[in-house]
Amino acid sequence: MSAAKLQTAVMGATGYAGFELAKLLLHHPKVATPLFLSREAQAQPLESHYPELSGDGSYPLESFSWELLKSRGVDVLFLATPHELSRELVPEALARGLRIVDLSGAWRLKESANRAVYGFTDHDAGVSGAGKKPTQKTHFVEAADNFSAYSVFGHRHTGEILEQAGLHADELIFTPHLLPIPRGILSTIYLGLTRPVAPKEIEAVLREFYGGAQWIRIFEHGKLPQIQYSVRTNYCDVGFQLAPDGKRLIVVSCLDNLMKGAAGQALQNLNVMFGWSEKEGF
Repeated sequence: MSAAKLQTAVMGATGYAGFELAKLLLHHPKVATPLFLSREAQAQPLESHYPELSGDGSYPLESFSWELLKSRGVDVLFLATPHELSRELVPEALARGLRIVDLSGAWRLKESANRAVYGFTDHDAGVSGAGKKPTQKTHFVEAADNFSAYSVFGHRHTGEILEQAGLHADELIFTPHLLPIPRGILSTIYLGLTRPVAPKEIEAVLREFYGGAQWIRIFEHGKLPQIQYSVRTNYCDVGFQLAPDGKRLIVVSCLDNLMKGAAGQALQNLNVMFGWSEKEGF
């Protein structure tokens, strides 16, 4: 590839994950100022949605069209869009020779698309996770000072977990909870072992498996991750606690759902796609 900077475009930059991605791309040394796209005919510039960008220049939101992408020489199209819109746009984008990084869940299962790669480069797995469009469940009055389970036995990520972990449905219990914080996910995973083991064995397995992963931090036995450690970073933190009998294991992982869970992961995939360091642009 030449020394010229990569031209990207972001569809959905006004959403929570889309804006995180926009900020990352604007500071990536190998990426030109992105093209920010909207389906509205006359959309307000990005800084009018996020005043923190004011003073850094103007970032117009331009009306989406395939002709615009071609005329601007776009190499990679990021889709921070609802799943339905991603399913509509991706086939046409592929047909036009564009590379796509899709932040939605539209193509995460193998049967969804033969040409899609599940982009968790490290093999890892708030209210902001529900997207920017308000609903009764994510309304402040409903979510604040509250803690609730949702989508029990029916969450959309269950299929992804089963497929990537190679499990059957009866081998997994996944119960997500809504915590009234702006961003962050904490997972508590319960495992029964077939034989007693020592903590050093568990730590060795984790460190071997994630040995080449630049964005995974493995905690020592007994030191468990917390959301505050990983929030606003691209790290996925993993820790564990082993019961005295050596056969009951609890693994705790934390990540920022807008970074490692969305925008940061998308940028990581871009870096891998072009052979750059996975930490480029962070």
